[in-house]
Amino acid sequence: MKSYHLVAAVVLGVLGAGGAGADPAAQLDAKLSYLGKTRPLDHVLILRFGNEEGMEDGPRLRIFLSDGEIPLRIAGAATSSRAKAYTQQAGLSAVMITADPAGKDRAAAAALLNVPGMDPQSFATASSSDAFSAFQVAQNRVTGAVSFNNSALQLAAKFEAPVTANPITADLKGKAGLESAPVKALAAYRDALKKADLNTAGKYATAARMQVIREYRAQAGEQAFRDAVTAAAGADLAKAVKRVIVRGATASVVLEGKEIEELVQEGDAWKVD
Repeated sequence: MKSYHLVAAVVLGVLGAGGAGADPAAQLDAKLSYLGKTRPLDHVLILRFGNEEGMEDGPRLRIFLSDGEIPLRIAGAATSSRAKAYTQQAGLSAVMITADPAGKDRAAAAALLNVPGMDPQSFATASSSDAFSAFQVAQNRVTGAVSFNNSALQLAAKFEAPVTANPITADLKGKAGLESAPVKALAAYRDALKKADLNTAGKYATAARMQVIREYRAQAGEQAFRDAVTAAAGADLAKAVKRVIVRGATASVVLEGKEIEELVQEGDAWKVD
């Protein structure tokens, strides 16, 4: 049986997807081992994470190492849960390192996002007070040599890469937040879902989000689907919205209870992702 929070995440996209790309200006030599199997990683993406949404510790550097591209809108999300879900769906091997944004502290933590065959509900982490044997942050470029070694997760990596820009372009509260385009799109999306009107909901959600919803509806059955939608989308959105943070073509709608709805801009329209 799915929990309420899982149903809410599936149906509404709460905490709900450009990337860790092979930047020609970046260099990476990395090997990731999990439960005895070693995989090379060749993509690196580095972001400054200010934790403006208040979901995780911050500010930190997020250093994504992977064997395929992770879109910027995924890597820059309010929590790492979206990166974990994305890498699982894409079948990537990926790890996220969090570190001192000034490059002065050699401590770091690593969270395994995914390796093929990994149980989607599994988590593997490692941390060390001296994870970096070399670490420098200068002029929006990071150079480092980092390693972790515990019973399940081992990582050894040397990298040099730019910090990818992901600045806040709007920070809205109160009336400005409620009247913002992302919140209006979110409200329309929720209203359509409460009526089980997926055609209308699809005007305010990405194709990927709608695919997840349709799959859940088929799996759960009509009555369970409607019950889940009513329970998850029933709150008064006008009272729940605390803040809207926009970073270019992505937006985080911060709700009461430390919940986040994330949207992306497609053309002129904002859509729940």
